[in-house]
Amino acid sequence: MNQHINKEHLNNPVTRDAINSFSNATDPRLAEVMALLVKHLHAFVSESNLSKAEWLKGLEFLTAAAQITDHERNEFSLFSDIMGISSMVDVVSQPPGGTPSSVLGPFHNHDSQIQPNGCDLTHGQPGERVWLHGRVLDVHQKPIPNAQIDFWQNADNGLYPAQDAAQDPQNLRCKIHCDAQGGFNLLTIRPHPYTVPTDGPVGALLAASNRGIWRPAHFHIIVSAPGYVGLVTELFPSGSAYIDNDTVFGVRPGLIVDVKDCHNQEVAKQFGLTQPFKEVAFDFSLVPQSSTT
Repeated sequence: MNQHINKEHLNNPVTRDAINSFSNATDPRLAEVMALLVKHLHAFVSESNLSKAEWLKGLEFLTAAAQITDHERNEFSLFSDIMGISSMVDVVSQPPGGTPSSVLGPFHNHDSQIQPNGCDLTHGQPGERVWLHGRVLDVHQKPIPNAQIDFWQNADNGLYPAQDAAQDPQNLRCKIHCDAQGGFNLLTIRPHPYTVPTDGPVGALLAASNRGIWRPAHFHIIVSAPGYVGLVTELFPSGSAYIDNDTVFGVRPGLIVDVKDCHNQEVAKQFGLTQPFKEVAFDFSLVPQSSTT
């Protein structure tokens, strides 16, 4: 019965006309995507028997999300994350063969400063020091020279600079260029689990749904190189709380990393560390753009 009712609704003139209204788009992909969006949104309205009051409530939610969004915080990105849409886009769009992708999160900022390869991001702040290093490789495990790493994470108090006015806006984030062998390294601190922002409409939605609000500890990283598909991903220290119930569904088995003791004397001297110190080693693999066209 419901399938019959839904089919009748989807065949109504409003749905047909709304789909057809995008048929003359100059970009064929835009016409395709918008027609599908209309189709599924109308199916949602039909299947849920959405009331006018409920739809207005949804519009109020979107309005509130717009009002809280700025250049440092994106409430729409957070909404996409907690709905699993960001992760679903990862699933369908990331080409096979490379490092798994993960969610961007609401606190990425495009203006991270270029730092030397081998930089120290800690600057005397609290937190357990972690030497993060590795290489950027292609799918055949050959180095990609001069790839770029865009890195960011939360501080020892669990907050990002956008959430904490006491932090420098550039704290614990940077862009660095890998060396000729694809190698990169930096000194940072161990990240901590944290709650997604709950002071906006997404937080209210999570509370009303009795959902968890925690993310496991992680490093955010974007890897890019000319001729390769860019990678937005995260690294999750093994054993972190909430690694099995990330509220934004971002954990992938291939992104869980061990935090090990390291006795490298040269690195200890470089950063003024006492041995043993902690290290995370991870090699990223990028897929060539030619394989996705």
